[in-house]
Amino acid sequence: MRPLLEMRGISKSYGAVRANRGVDLTVMPGEIVGLLGENGSGKSTLMKVLFGMVRPDAGGIVYDGRELETGSPRAALQAGIAMIHQHFTLVEAMTVAENLMLGWSRGAGPWLDRRGVAAQVRDAAARYGLEIDPDARVEQLALGEKQRVEILKAILRGAHLLILDEPSSILSPPEIGRLLDFLQRFRAEGHSVIFITHKLGEVLQVADQVVVLRDGQVAGKAPVAGATRESLARMMVGRDTAAATPPTASAPGPLRLQVRGLAARDGGGVERLKDAGFDLYAGEILALAGIDGNGQGELADVLAGLARPVRGSILFDGRDITRGGVAERMDHGIAYIPADRAGTSLVQGMSIEENLLLRDVGRAPYSRFGHIHRAAARRICLERMQSFGVRAASAQVAARTLSGGNQQKVALARELGRGPQVVIAFQPTWGLDPGSTRFVIESLRRLRDAGAAVLYISSELEEVLAVGDRVGVLSDGRIVGVVPRAEVDIERIGLAMAGALKEEQTA
Repeated sequence: MRPLLEMRGISKSYGAVRANRGVDLTVMPGEIVGLLGENGSGKSTLMKVLFGMVRPDAGGIVYDGRELETGSPRAALQAGIAMIHQHFTLVEAMTVAENLMLGWSRGAGPWLDRRGVAAQVRDAAARYGLEIDPDARVEQLALGEKQRVEILKAILRGAHLLILDEPSSILSPPEIGRLLDFLQRFRAEGHSVIFITHKLGEVLQVADQVVVLRDGQVAGKAPVAGATRESLARMMVGRDTAAATPPTASAPGPLRLQVRGLAARDGGGVERLKDAGFDLYAGEILALAGIDGNGQGELADVLAGLARPVRGSILFDGRDITRGGVAERMDHGIAYIPADRAGTSLVQGMSIEENLLLRDVGRAPYSRFGHIHRAAARRICLERMQSFGVRAASAQVAARTLSGGNQQKVALARELGRGPQVVIAFQPTWGLDPGSTRFVIESLRRLRDAGAAVLYISSELEEVLAVGDRVGVLSDGRIVGVVPRAEVDIERIGLAMAGALKEEQTA
């Protein structure tokens, strides 16, 4: 059988950084390939080359027996290749059907058949288990629903090879099951998938083969049959990646953050956070699990000063900061690590150095008499890059050129390097490989051991159970079931995530 895709000798460098070095990748018709590797290993660059977003320095691509033009997304789309990115490309103010009609050539003369498009959306959604309302506005959809829209857009435009970049990182367990079911249906029709992920269990469940990149090169290939999580992890990073069980935390210190009856609306005006309350003490990590859409983002944004609550109160060391903004939170030593590195945490067009200075412009020793003290700023930035393991050719390269893991390290260097008293960490390991995930967790643990208070919000239950000194659940806009980690009842946590526990605990 002839391969559907052959990437041959793909090389790409960004200055002194060699993202891909002679990479070969083959995908057969009706095959799901799991593409693994640490952040910075070259996965995203390789897929951007395939989708035409990046022109390689060397190498070529043969798709369906024909040479594929590189550096042209249009050529990739016309050939039947589609890519679903971590950050969606939808127009929020439009409906699902209107988004799907953008760039669509089908129709009668200059007019598009809106009803016909809506019917095709419903048919494709039912066929692949991706149900969505064509008339719903995108801004009112949850992240998992937006992903379904992106996938349907690719299908309706005739994709035969689908590239999925960390698709399950934003999904709840039921939605992950729906996604994996879709992949199997798509493959059953003879289509192919390249599945970029760090969740080894999902690879073992749906992939036919795995390809592992390390330092821009293929470090290994293997059929999934017979593989284990341990063998794939060793192939990925060449070392043990399990997050070590933290030592028992010492007795917590004074009360730092007291939150009562907090409520907030999302961008569509829906009250997602309804009546949240908790106490956060110095020297502890309070970890909150929860399925996406239950108020996690609204809680994090309100605590960070990025959004105003509808009601409720926030006390820091007994002082009311409910209505204060980002500057006041910063003055109190409150740091925020958001999930969205590209849109919220970093300014992509700015350099690493400029991003590291964003919180401290106008403060000594970074500035003097209203002007940035370049020598001092550069020295401190380089020290933070080294301390947090940021891999880049220099501090002057743009943030957008970094891998997801290195972008998150820049965010950590800026926020944690200032020695905060309180850290709000919202999905801080989203889309990161095992090694980068471990680094983030260990950084937060060191800060806790130094006396900081950490609120850790994540949809990854295993991570929450491994990180938290106390563990709770954010469900339907309320915090429930908060207990010391040693007293965690997994069944009870599951019930809380499913909304079966309604009582609130702030102990």
